[in-house]
Amino acid sequence: IDAMARKIMMPKAANMILLGMAAPYIGIIPAEELRKAIGRIFGAKGEAIVKKNTEAFDLGLASTGK
Repeated sequence: IDAMARKIMMPKAANMILLGMAAPYIGIIPAEELRKAIGRIFGAKGEAIVKKNTEAFDLGLASTGK
């Protein structure tokens, strides 16, 4: 996970990568709703931060193959 976070040049994004990895298995909230929540949570920090966190989430999600 740390290597994945470094790949997107955001070493503090491990939690978003983990959320993406867990999303298909949690099954409570669809991935698209989680993306929207990321936008709301990080929106005050600017579009670049939202984009990086969404990218980290998507990287984790893609690693599951789902």
